[in-house]
Amino acid sequence: MRATVLIDSDVFLIELRYPRDRRYAKNKAFLDRVRSGELVGWTTVYNLLEICGILSFNLSPQSLQTLFIGFAQQFNVTVLFPNGSSEEICFSPVDIFDIMQRKFSFGDALIADLAQRHRRRFDCFVTWNVSHFRDKLALRVATPDQV
Repeated sequence: MRATVLIDSDVFLIELRYPRDRRYAKNKAFLDRVRSGELVGWTTVYNLLEICGILSFNLSPQSLQTLFIGFAQQFNVTVLFPNGSSEEICFSPVDIFDIMQRKFSFGDALIADLAQRHRRRFDCFVTWNVSHFRDKLALRVATPDQV
C-alpha cells in the first residue's frame, strides 16, 4: 500500500527556488517519488497560496498564474481545501487562535488545522521544519528523506 503524505510549502519551495540548497537532492528524490505515484501526495490550499506569495516577487504575473493553475499536475498532488470546497477558503478564527496558542504562526496554524481535521487520510506530514510541527500534530511529522 502506498503511503499518503501531506507536504509542507518548504519542500516545494526548495524544488522551485533553491536548487543550491544542501537538501536539494534529497528533496528532489522525495518529490520524484510523489510525481511517479510511489507516494500519494497532498498539500493544502494554504501551502499553495504561501508558495505563490513567496514566488510572486520573482515571477511575472503570467508565470505565477501558470504555477497556481498547474501546481497540482506539476507535482502530482491533490490540493486539500477546508470543508471539501475548492471555491472558498473558510476557517474559524477561534479554532485557529487555539492552535496558535501552541506556538504556531498564522500560516502554520491554518495548515495544522487542515492536517488535524483530515489526519486519518495521511500517513505523515512532510516538512523540513519538523520542529514547527512535531509533538503539536496528531500525525507523524517527517523530513522528505525520512519517508
